[in-house]
Amino acid sequence: MRRKWLLSLLVFQFAFCSLLIGTAEAVTPTGLEMVARVTGVKPEGETMPNPNQTDINYQITGTDLGIVWDKGGGQYFVLFGDTNGFGPNDWRSNTLAISSDTNLADGLSFDTMIQDTPGHAKEILPSKKINFDEQTVIPTAGVTVGNRHYIHYMSVNNWGPAGVWYTNYAGIAYSDNNGATWTKHPTARWYNNTTSWDNKFQMAAMVKDGGFVYMYATPNGRFGDVYLARVPETGLLNINDYRYWDGNGWSTSQADADAVANGVAGELSVAYNFHFNRYIMTYLNEHRQSIVMRDAPTPVGPWSGEKVLVPGGFTGLGQYNAFIHPLSNNSATLYFIMSTWYPDYNTHLMKAALTADMFGDNIVSEPGFETQADTPVMAPWHVDGEGGIDRNLGNARTGQNNGYVRNGSGWNAIKQRVAVQPNTNYTLKGWVRTSGNNTDGYFGARVPNNGAVLGEASFDSYANYTELTVPFNSGGNNFVELYTGMWANGDTWVQIDDVSLVRDTNLVGHAGFESQPSATVSSPWYVNGNAGIDRSAGFAHTGLNNAFARYGTGWNAVKQEVYVEKNTNYTLSAWIRTSSNNNAGYFGARWLGGGAILNEKTFGSLADYTKHTVTFNSGSRSSVEVYAGMWANGGDTWIQVDDFSLVKN
Repeated sequence: MRRKWLLSLLVFQFAFCSLLIGTAEAVTPTGLEMVARVTGVKPEGETMPNPNQTDINYQITGTDLGIVWDKGGGQYFVLFGDTNGFGPNDWRSNTLAISSDTNLADGLSFDTMIQDTPGHAKEILPSKKINFDEQTVIPTAGVTVGNRHYIHYMSVNNWGPAGVWYTNYAGIAYSDNNGATWTKHPTARWYNNTTSWDNKFQMAAMVKDGGFVYMYATPNGRFGDVYLARVPETGLLNINDYRYWDGNGWSTSQADADAVANGVAGELSVAYNFHFNRYIMTYLNEHRQSIVMRDAPTPVGPWSGEKVLVPGGFTGLGQYNAFIHPLSNNSATLYFIMSTWYPDYNTHLMKAALTADMFGDNIVSEPGFETQADTPVMAPWHVDGEGGIDRNLGNARTGQNNGYVRNGSGWNAIKQRVAVQPNTNYTLKGWVRTSGNNTDGYFGARVPNNGAVLGEASFDSYANYTELTVPFNSGGNNFVELYTGMWANGDTWVQIDDVSLVRDTNLVGHAGFESQPSATVSSPWYVNGNAGIDRSAGFAHTGLNNAFARYGTGWNAVKQEVYVEKNTNYTLSAWIRTSSNNNAGYFGARWLGGGAILNEKTFGSLADYTKHTVTFNSGSRSSVEVYAGMWANGGDTWIQVDDFSLVKN
């Protein structure tokens, strides 16, 4: 991919604060190594292996990306972007290799590349090569379902400044002949807005899971948030089969898509790691000039804060992207292909060790400020007024660094924007120390850009680090802004360290139905038969609202798809009341789409709200369907349900 690169030489520390947040289920990368060259000419003096010698074997002197996926039959596709050969007329928009190499310790070897003439790698997806029309066609992801192979690609209108480009559309191409030829499907496309250039689904990463393909996506360029869609494996070419994550459930409309992780993010790669039972996401954060990693227990999150995988100043290479090799998915070693801009435009096989860390599902990036590279505060943290980072000054609560604000007047705060699930309870914690004259400090969460406060703790003078805790509900917001600040009273300062934000343990969305906007059941709940919401009708177990199912015949139920960790034990509970003629009620959890019942409890007539509880193991799926329903008894039969809870044991 031909891009200008603005490189800042940064030195990051691979240290994380020792604060215990949650359980040791999250992972962090350590021990970064460059294993081998994947493409290009081996420079004089380079000692790394160069097993493919693409200049000699395939007339490739420079290329980037290196998207890897399992194509079946013990082989992997390795897909590259804009490719240079010998001379100005040998630019190919993309090329494709096949590999059966399973020993990556000494490099990644190709079996062959798809070729148009012997010894010349073929451009598999053509482009017009006309600037401000279609400059190039760049692949961004690949997946194989059965014997058909799919590529997600973007049609680039033109390249802009560093990290910025503009796309006409993103689309799906497919091959039924082992990758020899590819067809761009004419309707499996996400067209961009050529005025605002802000379609959310222009660059992608794809993961197969539970009969679906999950498509993580960003807008064109490297400065967008991360969004999510999914489609049944059999529907990849049907644009109408895609559903878009709206923060609580799945919508048919792209416009409803809410971010699962906040950017800035470019060149995504996502995989499920069976060794740690975690989803791993990597991308370039242009603001940090670093390749970062997030991890999550489910495909929808909550995604951890960013962890530096490749620091910005790594040997001065101007690196971008980290495409995960599937051989990493059963291992504590993360192998990935990284592109470099200097000293040559090419790809390299990298590896890092993944080790359990103690951040759990903390979604704050840089919670202990340990990988901040300079005294002025850097992304993902930002400052209002005056503030920065105390680096190795002995002021930290844990580790080496902490954040601070200090000024003689006005409002001064250090803050971070994070993605959250709407209408969900969160707990924010952090440790604060202040100057003796502080009288007007605030720690909390609000709507971004100094919007409405969602939860806040005020503080005055703390001679020693003191933990502050703020519970809040995210309301209808997909993003919140965390902040620690003070109104200065002369020379006033506040130090902050070890910040955490975690979601409530109850995984059911709209669990008490209080956030349901009308009498009609809406996302994340859905129904079978006849059901709805009693709003302020005096029927609720707690609060104002409850759900009901009511009819004279057939199966009637309220249901929700809830995301869980695979092969994990859970406890599901809810409060239920029924009509006197009910004799066939069911409460439980099953796999989606009428799948296997994981556990279920029957109930008959319940004159008063009664708590029902079942325990189950999630098995091999990342989501389950929880339900409460009844078979109507040939007459007017009803159940009322409230206060659902699903928690991990």
